[in-house]
Amino acid sequence: MIKNVISVIDGEAGSCGKAKVIGEIATLESINLGASVTNCMPNAGHTFVDELGQTTIFRNIPVSAVNPKTELFIGPGSAIDMEEFKKEYASVEKFLGDRKIYIHELVPLIEERHKKRERETIKSGSTFKGCWAVNSEKAGRDPKVKFFKSFENAIVCSNEEWLERLYKHLDNPDEYIILEGSQGCDLDLNHSGNWPYVTSRNVSTSQLLADSGISPERLLQTIMVIRPFPIRISNITRDGNYIYSGDYGKGEKLTWTQINLASMFGEYPFDGDVLCYQNFLTERKKRLKKLISQCPEAYLKQVLGENYRNRKIDSITLLEALELERLVYKFKGLANYETRLIELPIIDGFPPNTLFDQSEQTTVTKMERRVFDLDIAKLKANCCINTPSSLYLNFFQHLGLDYKEMAGNFDDFYFNKYLREYFSWIESETNTEISVLGTGAKNGRRILKKQLIKNKM
Repeated sequence: MIKNVISVIDGEAGSCGKAKVIGEIATLESINLGASVTNCMPNAGHTFVDELGQTTIFRNIPVSAVNPKTELFIGPGSAIDMEEFKKEYASVEKFLGDRKIYIHELVPLIEERHKKRERETIKSGSTFKGCWAVNSEKAGRDPKVKFFKSFENAIVCSNEEWLERLYKHLDNPDEYIILEGSQGCDLDLNHSGNWPYVTSRNVSTSQLLADSGISPERLLQTIMVIRPFPIRISNITRDGNYIYSGDYGKGEKLTWTQINLASMFGEYPFDGDVLCYQNFLTERKKRLKKLISQCPEAYLKQVLGENYRNRKIDSITLLEALELERLVYKFKGLANYETRLIELPIIDGFPPNTLFDQSEQTTVTKMERRVFDLDIAKLKANCCINTPSSLYLNFFQHLGLDYKEMAGNFDDFYFNKYLREYFSWIESETNTEISVLGTGAKNGRRILKKQLIKNKM
């Protein structure tokens, strides 16, 4: 039995950068990537950034399309919104060329009624893209459900045709096959421990194999992508409504201000850490009032809560004020700015009190992500369920801004005691080695700690 299947999954709550990892694997000249399979739905976006910084967002189509020789498959665990699919197809056509995409005959089509049903039904946080609603109809054998029909070079295959074509790659000892995961283990319907703040299905390597019709005996390795500080989606919807969407286990809720400061000065964020800096909050209440007046309502709700109008100026903490300042600059399109609320140590080459904002927003909803400390017990559980061969520690720049955009081999870099202890903690707790440190969004921005791709068996 040939073992040549690589599974790439997210070990946390999504947005760990799976597309970056998949893109790096797909563009490796040292391996022959014969096929790629996704079972993705439009509730998740996967962002690939090439070496020149050009961004492409994938939803249903495999990210491995960046390799012109890889055959592309969309499995029956997917669901497709045709309007979204047409846009995606046009945006990734530069990678597709004349290639066909082979789509399983049982991929259902999302219609507006499915999105409406979710908006009326789901109260625990959702992208409301219709994915659960259409799959519940499919599982219920509802005659109203429609299935994908061919579009340009995206063609429908019968179950027999789809498996026959896929297994030609699985039976080829000279090829690798990649399974592209979506969502994250901590959004798993059954085993995340986060119900009801979860996605509508299970998220694991075993689920990827099952959705793709591939025997577990074919699995060579699982690469689990993680980040130092997990994220969850915003509690504020695009319409400005407040919907609690879950926290991250026992992980303390952090702010992007804390991440930004800690990464600049080689520290780990902790409760009350901004109080270490001399501040000017009490004498700058006029500035705080101005920040509040300039801040969009969604950001005010994000920082000060749903009842932000009832907050008195004197009740606003330094950390909240710093977050408001950051968000006002972000709203103006500025990622680097001079804070006027605290005094920072001088960093060579930059004006005094410069802050570098590393905050993110979701690909689909465009709302800012909430960020948390890592709950190591949750990561250990996800490693038990999936037995990854290695951990790809992405967003490493959140632990040390000096490493942002760096590339090379692990032994060529200096890591201080704090970082070495962090690596040791992760590896010993999970019993899994870290293979790569991802240092930026661009393809190839990584520090290689050990061999990422195993030899085929």
